[in-house]
Amino acid sequence: MYRASLLAVVVVAGFFAFINGVELAFAVVYSAVLVTLLSLGWSLWVSRGLSFSRQAPGGTQMVGELFSQRFTVANRSGLPISMIEITDMAGFPGYAASRGLSLGGHQEMSWTSDVKLLARGRYALGPTEINLSDPFGLFPRRIRFSPEGSVLVYPAIYHMPDLAFMGARPGLESDRGGRPRDLPPSASGIREHDPSDGINRIHWISTARKGRLMSRTFDAEEGADLLIALDLRRGLHRGTAPESSLEYAVTLAASVAHGALRHGRAVSLLATDRGYTNIPAGRGEAQERMIMESLALARADGQVGIGEILPRHLPGWRSRGNLVLITSDLSGEWVEAIAAGSQPGRRAVAIFVDAKSFDDTPELSRLPAQWRLVLDIWTIRRGDDLARLDPVVGRAVV
Repeated sequence: MYRASLLAVVVVAGFFAFINGVELAFAVVYSAVLVTLLSLGWSLWVSRGLSFSRQAPGGTQMVGELFSQRFTVANRSGLPISMIEITDMAGFPGYAASRGLSLGGHQEMSWTSDVKLLARGRYALGPTEINLSDPFGLFPRRIRFSPEGSVLVYPAIYHMPDLAFMGARPGLESDRGGRPRDLPPSASGIREHDPSDGINRIHWISTARKGRLMSRTFDAEEGADLLIALDLRRGLHRGTAPESSLEYAVTLAASVAHGALRHGRAVSLLATDRGYTNIPAGRGEAQERMIMESLALARADGQVGIGEILPRHLPGWRSRGNLVLITSDLSGEWVEAIAAGSQPGRRAVAIFVDAKSFDDTPELSRLPAQWRLVLDIWTIRRGDDLARLDPVVGRAVV
């Protein structure tokens, strides 16, 4: 707009200058040309001397955490910039960072931007767009800085009981909270003490040597592996993140895996997404990192239901440990698969995420009573506090 106005002035002044020889018109034309050249040179010079950098924490983050970034913009030229508009286009949900400032010659400015991570996934740190102009506004420039890496956001983790002992186990009685009542006589190792451990589990010699509470692990406990089956069939889940049945299901899978791995279990993850995720059983931090990365990127894009996949895996899992299945499927095919493939004396655990409760007009699904003859079922609905789940009643505690 400013360039068009200046051009109109030059045309009118030039007409009077060359037709009538008016000296004032010549002065206007020369001034307009000088301003144009000055503005163009100013814009080119300051844009080449502008730099931008971002400092962000490395590694991985988790839903619910605060993610802080520090931005620095510097004017390396000797010319001042009266107005700079900086827009960060990182892909975090609910994140919109824009800032306006001015910089003198050879000046830099830094500031911090915080965003609460609302959803899991991988997000690019950028791109960042900077708009600036010369003092007359004739030659605005837009500079785009490419993304500087990415951040992987894990699902949130809530405290869960040890579901490897939720079902009855041959030769070892367990209570309703999932903890064994009687421990086998021989210990196989030690690990960090967990608040849910009994006082008789503490290994006092290791505690004194390390300066922190250590608990014994037992052969029967180490043998209680856990298979987590996550139903990610397309069209099964409802709602919009973060309030969707998919996000609840993924969060529950991450929480169950985290709790089992902390207790020394070998955990396997089976998911019916498009890539047919199948992570073999393993222990330790490397296994948890592998499972969490898979869950962070999980999508409900599978073509088959969990009821079709379980028969291929349960026969090889019957003697290894327990099964925790997370689904929103009301068809019951998965119940029949569990009934056919379960080991006698061991009950699987199902966490049913009621997808209908995430609709705009929510409804409550009714589960057939006979399902509870085959397995233990928790029911999770929209708005449930996942930090207050009670395995006895199979619901969140209000």
